[in-house]
Order: sequence, then structure tokens, then C-alpha cells
Amino acid sequence: MARRLARGKGSFFKGCGCARPTRCPHPYTIRFRNGLGKQREEGGFGTQDDAIERLTQIYAEKKRTAPSVAEARREQWQKTVAEYAKQWQPGSAG
Repeated sequence: MARRLARGKGSFFKGCGCARPTRCPHPYTIRFRNGLGKQREEGGFGTQDDAIERLTQIYAEKKRTAPSVAEARREQWQKTVAEYAKQWQPGSAG
């Protein structure tokens, strides 16, 4: 029996159109939100348990990240290339 995934950890599915998706040989795909809040997908999981294991691993990594680090990463990805260059190369002209 497949394990259930807690709400908010992401989802897993098969993208095929088979009549019995749980019995077909196609791989599972997972969908989740990364640390920046963007939706991502990873594929190629042979079983539901493999997909759930990866989702659990991603969720645990997000929980281990300190809130200040997560906020700094979000801010970093919101900057333009010019802002980023000014931050790390103060002598350069923008």
C-alpha cells in the first residue's frame, strides 16, 4: 500500500493517459514549490514510494533552512543583474 503525503508537501502523478495508471510502467513526476515559492517538477520516479521519499526530502530541506537565509535567497533572486553587480563589485559603473 502506498504511503499518504501530508497536505502542503507537494504532489505526485503520472502524466500518461493509460487506463490503469497505477499498473503502467511510466514513471511518476513530482510537483512542489521550491524555496523561492516557484513551482517545480521532477520526474523519473519508478514507484510512488520513491516519489514520496523525494518530496519528503525536499520538505525537510526547506524546514532546515533558517528563515533569515530563506529570506536572503528570495531577495537575491528578486534583484536585477545590474543590482547584483553593484552589490558585489562596488567599483564598477552601472
